[in-house]
Amino acid sequence: MMSENGNDFLAGARDVVARTVESSNLEERADWSVIKEKIRVDLKKYINKQTAKRPLILPVILEV
Repeated sequence: MMSENGNDFLAGARDVVARTVESSNLEERADWSVIKEKIRVDLKKYINKQTAKRPLILPVILEV
């Protein structure tokens, strides 16, 4: 079971992704490679700041 700190960490990561998508223009949102790169960069900064580790991030976007 995940601790409360883990839940806070994941909630923060979700917020980072949501802010990244919301701050992107329509052209960036339409190009999946661009939006995945923006998400990867922003999540890497967030995780590095929170954990002092350099993560490997592989964003996967599913079309529904």
